[in-house]
Amino acid sequence: MFSKDMLIGILLSQAKMDFLLERSNSAYMGYRVRLKLNIRAEESFLLAIQRSLLQHSITSKFHKEEHKARPKPILKIGGIKNLYKICALVPTTLPDSKNEWFVFRELVDLIDDGHHKTAKGFDRILELKGLI
Repeated sequence: MFSKDMLIGILLSQAKMDFLLERSNSAYMGYRVRLKLNIRAEESFLLAIQRSLLQHSITSKFHKEEHKARPKPILKIGGIKNLYKICALVPTTLPDSKNEWFVFRELVDLIDDGHHKTAKGFDRILELKGLI
């Protein structure tokens, strides 16, 4: 549906990073890092993005309603493999509209390498989150 260059432009301009740290007794360090990209737009546009992402082997989830308080469509891209593929798809030299791709790339690298399970990695995640 969309070419690779168009898809890169959409991701740089529309995608919003969702970055959560939450406590988890089942996790190795006692916390879990949840990272995903959200795109909010009209349904037909989001479905076209979803089809284009599938052409690059990137899966996503489309929801007609984000939740009751926000009854608008949303496309969620999660999973470290999908996020890693997106980072590989989008060139590092291009600026983005929300100025968060630098942080997003570093988080994906930390999680992909398993450094989020170390004390040093956790400290870096807290720095990126702005908590320390």
